[in-house]
Amino acid sequence: MNRSIGGDGVEAGPRGASTTGWPARPAGEWDELELATSVSFWQRWRRDTLGVISLGFVLITLVLAIVGPTLYQQLAPPDLQQFRTYDYQDYVNINSYPSSLHWLGADALGRDTLARLLVGLRVSFTVAAFVEVINVGLGSSLGLLAGYFGRVIDFLVSRVADMLFAFPGLLLAILVSAVLGPAAQDLAGDLGRLLLVAGALALVSWPLLARYVRAETMSLRPRDFVVAARSIGANDGYIIGRHILPNVAGLIITAATLDVSSVVLNESVLSLLGLGIQPPGSSLGLMISQAIPDLLVNPFQVFVPSVTLTLLVLAFSFLGDATRDALDPSSR
Repeated sequence: MNRSIGGDGVEAGPRGASTTGWPARPAGEWDELELATSVSFWQRWRRDTLGVISLGFVLITLVLAIVGPTLYQQLAPPDLQQFRTYDYQDYVNINSYPSSLHWLGADALGRDTLARLLVGLRVSFTVAAFVEVINVGLGSSLGLLAGYFGRVIDFLVSRVADMLFAFPGLLLAILVSAVLGPAAQDLAGDLGRLLLVAGALALVSWPLLARYVRAETMSLRPRDFVVAARSIGANDGYIIGRHILPNVAGLIITAATLDVSSVVLNESVLSLLGLGIQPPGSSLGLMISQAIPDLLVNPFQVFVPSVTLTLLVLAFSFLGDATRDALDPSSR
């Protein structure tokens, strides 16, 4: 009879059978156990009120960022739709307060604040998505390799991470954006600047995730289920993909979710300093920067993007906390 080594390092027969003297578990009960684990996760997650509210806020802002600019423009009469684009200058309504035409008023150049806010949200989500794809892909991969194989790979990954940790993260992102920003703008316009900002923020984000994953992988490597899998001839790729990665997935998801708030905030800081999205484009940081000179004339133009940025950062922070608590085995 073909036998395999179970996740606890104990020899077991086919699924549902047992060779240790314990009663065999019916095959159908395994699916029920997996389903119960998934259900318990969602039950724990839903108990976090702030997490549920934050998820709702993030989903609403994401939908608004995707369809909001077009929908907001289409809600105006055909002859007034141009007034609701993010770059059209309505000189009659400079620094105006909310009205039927401009729902959140207009800035110092007569541009619709709500239209610019929706485009700014789109920029924030786009940058966050780019950064987290690079962060999770690069940081997780290098962390897994360094933690599992150790030796030369661990030395190289750790030293590169240490070099990046030697610089303050935001300062390094500012340096990269300042040096390469004009070239990226000339080469690919706003898209080039957007990709540069995302790349600069990803450059300072991945070492932390790699360090987390490396430490967790090193703690899992000597565990019985890994040793047992290796003893029956499983190759390294199978062990990493089948045994190590599923056990660090929760850590990766939690770290990436918590990192989104930092990415959104740092992107806004870069734009606030003039190193991110350039006019006539729009981002939350750029809106704040352009509205500050007219703070006494129309403080509403500073208030709207500032509050939106604050709520978005808090929502991602609470969302990450809720995910971490739900995935924490001690809470089960």
